[in-house]
Amino acid sequence: MQILQVFLVAFFISYLGSIPPGTINITTMQMTIQRRGRAALFFAIAASSVELVYAGATVRFQVFLNEQESLNFYFKVVTGLVMLVLGFSNLWSSSTSRTFLIEGDDKGRSGFKRGLALGLLNPLTMPFWLTVTAYLQLHQWISLEGNLFWFYLLGISLGTFSLLLTVRAMGATFMRISDNKFVVHTVPGLVFIALGLYTFIGLF
Repeated sequence: MQILQVFLVAFFISYLGSIPPGTINITTMQMTIQRRGRAALFFAIAASSVELVYAGATVRFQVFLNEQESLNFYFKVVTGLVMLVLGFSNLWSSSTSRTFLIEGDDKGRSGFKRGLALGLLNPLTMPFWLTVTAYLQLHQWISLEGNLFWFYLLGISLGTFSLLLTVRAMGATFMRISDNKFVVHTVPGLVFIALGLYTFIGLF
């Protein structure tokens, strides 16, 4: 039961966290519109694989920090601050699908190679998962002991992959969703702010 909980928490956070428009999901959408479905599929596999590596290194580092009792209080403060920063940056964000849309059909490259390249150029996943994982552990929503660590990473990778498959299936329809500022930016922003404030309340 604990394995399922850890997996599902990671999966849904990864899925929802990948919705805001960015180079990876917008490139998947673009390939689909260009009727390059096979390339989009391999692009999704490569991008989610890179996220698995990034998330693995980040979560392992977070586990190490969590074991340092002398740093616990300061780490909680940093976690709360980053949550607030993520929240306000979402509220102020004006990015849309058109912000990241890449011109050209890029027929000379395989989807897999492009997925690896853009995945490696997307290191912002590291501070995101560092903060989210710290928050989940702080409030005992997940445990990363033993094999649970690997199920958490599996949930992260499959969540991202599933979102990209959803984008591939929806095609141009995803553009309309990703341009809805309230759904994509305002709601997550308010959630992050609430979580950040909740963290600080728990410290005092």
